[in-house]
Amino acid sequence: MAEDADGHRAPLLPGTEESPGHPVLNFLGKAAASVLPIASVVVGALYLGQCPHQPLLPCYLLVGGSAALLFLLLTCLPCGDGTDPPQLSPGTRGWRAAFLLFLFAWFIAGNVWVYSIYPPEYKDPKNPDFCSRPLYLFAFWVTTLVYVGLGVALLAALGILGCLVLLRARLPWLQRGDAYP
Repeated sequence: MAEDADGHRAPLLPGTEESPGHPVLNFLGKAAASVLPIASVVVGALYLGQCPHQPLLPCYLLVGGSAALLFLLLTCLPCGDGTDPPQLSPGTRGWRAAFLLFLFAWFIAGNVWVYSIYPPEYKDPKNPDFCSRPLYLFAFWVTTLVYVGLGVALLAALGILGCLVLLRARLPWLQRGDAYP
């Protein structure tokens, strides 16, 4: 931020907003991101008690979906201290870290519950290895899609890093030892 002649703060680039994105796009992004957690809560609630082989599987979907929705809801609340750029208070950072640690631990537990019973018995509900087919397949694919998403993000990050390394080697003003303009 720069100050004008009257001492008012003005953005360095005219026309830039304080917000990183348009509010409508932020809302649409969060609405799209909430579809899978809502589906997880619904499937977990509908099939509660329908997997005797692994009774915690519906709970995995219920708690994981609810926690993801709560996390999305908390991102809508202002959490800065009013400074520019906003600084998170230590308490906010601590709760956010604890929440993310819980989500990580819950995801690991869900991996154990989902992958340890593969493949369950789908046809005979009296069989002790029975698990409702829609419940199990939904939990399986939700868990697997998290790994697919992480893999795609890792490949994208490595690709960007590779491009930056190549650009640094090819552009004369980015050579080692040169001062950045």
